[in-house]
Amino acid sequence: MRSSLRHSSFAAITICSLIAVPDAAADTVADAASEADKPLWEVSLAGFSRYGPAYPASDDYQTNIIPLPFPIYRGRFLRVGEDADKPVTTRIFKRDRIKLDLDFGLNLPVDSDEITVRAGMPDLDLLLEVGPELEFQFVENFAGDLFLGLQTRGAISFDGLDPTWRGVVFSTELKYELPIWRSHSKFLVRLTPEIASSKYMDYFYSVSSDFETPERPAYKARSGYLGTRLALSLQHDISKNFEIRTGVRAGFYQGAKNEDSPLFTADNTGGVYFAFLWKFWESKRRASAE
Repeated sequence: MRSSLRHSSFAAITICSLIAVPDAAADTVADAASEADKPLWEVSLAGFSRYGPAYPASDDYQTNIIPLPFPIYRGRFLRVGEDADKPVTTRIFKRDRIKLDLDFGLNLPVDSDEITVRAGMPDLDLLLEVGPELEFQFVENFAGDLFLGLQTRGAISFDGLDPTWRGVVFSTELKYELPIWRSHSKFLVRLTPEIASSKYMDYFYSVSSDFETPERPAYKARSGYLGTRLALSLQHDISKNFEIRTGVRAGFYQGAKNEDSPLFTADNTGGVYFAFLWKFWESKRRASAE
């Protein structure tokens, strides 16, 4: 087991059949009232621990323990910290059951010398992903909410302040949300197949001739199917100021385009995480109603 800082994101599996759809106008009014009850800003002390694969389709696992201040911002367009799996989102457009957002992803640096098959290769730098997400809400009722998101994210890695373009990821996300325990908790399920460009695949799976060894032959990554993430998470409010978030995550990579890469070492991966947030300050100003 190895320790290093790395982004956390986790969660898991599938859906259920649901029933009646309430009136969209009534939903919008109710959502706006609920939104206005929340502070625009919150600041919490957060602790996060995670055990999972070093990168997609890796059989090297890492343990991460990260204490940090954790801000939550509920702006009209920009959202920060509300979702453990998507720490930064925006609201560009929202009408009834259709929403257009900017979707962000972040992977923190990884030391290649801590990864068995990457030993001696360049480190994986900080990787920032950003792009549009079009989300459709299919069902909203007592059995939960069902969403379909279409996402495209461009990726840029940063070696210090030096940016490098790393290609594009395309994904289709099926998400299910269920409030439980008198709405003090939320259960979330995400199923996300992903396709990536060759340049994005290069970042994780290519081996140049400079780093070829008898055990690690040269390999050129190709665009195509990256894998499917299945994630399950639970957010629970212990009190007004204390929240815990737990989750499990599985990755399925059978049939992935680059399964012949020497850096592709696991058809299936799994991970777990635990986080707590203790809110010690909130703004008097409330979030803007839609």
